[in-house]
Amino acid sequence: MKRANLFHPRIFSDQEWAEGYYNRNAKNIGRVGERFVKLLKGSGFEKGRILDTGCGFGAVAIKIAQSFNDVEIVGIDLGKPLIKLGQSLAKKSGVADRIDFFEGDVQELDFETDSFDVVINTFMLHIVEYPVLMLNEIERVTRNHGRIMITDLRRIWLALVVKKLKTAFTLEEGKEVINKSSVRPGRYSRGPFWWDYMAGV
Repeated sequence: MKRANLFHPRIFSDQEWAEGYYNRNAKNIGRVGERFVKLLKGSGFEKGRILDTGCGFGAVAIKIAQSFNDVEIVGIDLGKPLIKLGQSLAKKSGVADRIDFFEGDVQELDFETDSFDVVINTFMLHIVEYPVLMLNEIERVTRNHGRIMITDLRRIWLALVVKKLKTAFTLEEGKEVINKSSVRPGRYSRGPFWWDYMAGV
């Protein structure tokens, strides 16, 4: 099955679209946050500086902030409506003091090299125009003994009926993209509709 072009904009700059995206995906992305929390705890993580690249409405960052008191989380996204929604949700969740959301490009991160203990990336690899650039930037800003956590949709047979899955990479295609980048060695795994690349966890 051939990979399809995106049917939505790369940047969620439309307020109505951003709200619809939140309503359709809040629960599922929240579950990703819960999964990431378990992986971080299992790897011995307790505190540090975390970057969420392509944070969307902040569901993953919020789940992490709720589970770790001694963290500083920065979330970046180019979708202004999503950033505003993330700020509002963080405030309602009582973790706004541990999360800062900013407008920023995941393919050109405005942070110093080796500046984060954990860098996370959820459902972005198949959306960005230059995924290898994004991966190289993720590697650049992650500290030497830091953790990198990437998850993305996986194109499977269900893409015949679920439109968004048809725009995703297969696991094999995802591996090809990662192999072209400078990102550190990690391990692959997959779930029913997604695949992961984890380094240090």
